[in-house]
Amino acid sequence: MIAKTATAVLALAAAALSMTACSSSVHHDPRTVEVVAAENFWGDIVGQIGGSHVRVTSIIDDPNTDPHEYESSAKDAVGIARAQLVVENGLGYDDFIGKLLAAAPVKGRTVLDVQHVLHVAGSNPNPHIWYDTARLPTVAGAIAKQLGAIDPHDAALFERNAKTFDASLRPILRVIAEIRQKYAGTAIAYTERVPGYLIQAAGLRLGVPVGFTRAVEDGSDPSPADTVAFDHAITSRTVHVLLYNGQVTDPQTTQIKQLAISSGVPIVGVTETMPPSAKNFQDWQLRQARALLTALGG
Repeated sequence: MIAKTATAVLALAAAALSMTACSSSVHHDPRTVEVVAAENFWGDIVGQIGGSHVRVTSIIDDPNTDPHEYESSAKDAVGIARAQLVVENGLGYDDFIGKLLAAAPVKGRTVLDVQHVLHVAGSNPNPHIWYDTARLPTVAGAIAKQLGAIDPHDAALFERNAKTFDASLRPILRVIAEIRQKYAGTAIAYTERVPGYLIQAAGLRLGVPVGFTRAVEDGSDPSPADTVAFDHAITSRTVHVLLYNGQVTDPQTTQIKQLAISSGVPIVGVTETMPPSAKNFQDWQLRQARALLTALGG
């Protein structure tokens, strides 16, 4: 999860409220909903559903930024203070949002927590729920509903756009189904749980210690035993693909990547946020799914 947040959140929020003069006096165009999304993938989906009737600001939108190290800024506080709808991932991934919301309360502001929309629970669940493609229509429907509550005049448009978004996920689901059909049960490795839902949907299995990936995700050192087992899975090629999170790296994950290259294990790059080269969320996820299919075939 994102472990580090700015220590001056209260000060940032106060600055935000000062810059907007007064939270209750901020003027909003009644046909343009002001939205803040914690991450750019949720922001992109909101933009597709809201169209010209939303103005979306995504806080984490730089693919070179390690989301686990993100710290809030004054700009973030200003955006939160002005927002009518805030979309957060939940599951501890973007805890900075909760702190900004608490420090800058605004009457009537709506907060959509994707974790709650999808009812994700359990002990230490994978927070990367935007990789769970089959469940995204539920999120799209919830976004459309909230936008419609804020802007009733355009509610029907939001519903139609959500349906269009749902249909646009079919190519991704087809690739996932093809992977499952051809390669179900194949062992793969990943340095973090980022693509975990994709791997599960595709019927693949993790061929390296879970403890290693959890440690990397938490920013701690994997145990020596897990490290040895991970390295052996690569050098012995008992795993057929390494999915590598290029956004969160350290000397150990870099060493694993080099080990995969020297061992002839195909590498598929994945990211936590949508890269600038992606046309939209669907393009990003489809490219990654196709890259995985190709790597398994190689």
